[in-house]
Amino acid sequence: MYFLRSFSYLFHPLFMPFAGTAIYYIIFPGYQPQAVEKSVIIPVLILTLIVPIVLYFLLRNMGWVRSHELSGVEERKAPLFVAIPITCIITAYIVPRTFSPELHYFFLGILIALFACLFLVFLKVKASIHMMGIAGLTTFVTELGIHFRLNITLLLVLLILAVGAVASSRLYIRAHNTKEIILGILLGVLPQVLVFPYWF
Repeated sequence: MYFLRSFSYLFHPLFMPFAGTAIYYIIFPGYQPQAVEKSVIIPVLILTLIVPIVLYFLLRNMGWVRSHELSGVEERKAPLFVAIPITCIITAYIVPRTFSPELHYFFLGILIALFACLFLVFLKVKASIHMMGIAGLTTFVTELGIHFRLNITLLLVLLILAVGAVASSRLYIRAHNTKEIILGILLGVLPQVLVFPYWF
């Protein structure tokens, strides 16, 4: 069913860091000059979406990855080795803690999840990166609602539905089994929960 398959593309993990950044600025209760927003949103868009797409085609031409699904455990090494330094740059230089604690720790949570995923790859264990992305985003938005005391129930309901839709999609196309789905959710949720106390 194409409808189910489409959720894997719509909620691809590459989109999640940018989505989290965009949602942060949309629901942020205080005032932020447009120039400040652009100084974060544009670099995040370039580093988390455009650069990885270009590098994906390079890695594919070199034969290091076979498809965007990264179905083999070994295929995940090169993309993760690329994603980790990119996320380090964003965390340290684009959204340092003094600039935005919420975004800083969002990306630090992503960084922890990426390291955990890479560690599992060396153990020949596969986790759903799709689930890691959407579950991490949902956790981050939940924490934003708590932190800023916002009523974002509708947004959270939509994100929770998205988590279910992505899980169903990944199972339907046989990209993952239930264990890999659950592991991906845990990799997305736990790092964001661990860094949440440091927001304050």
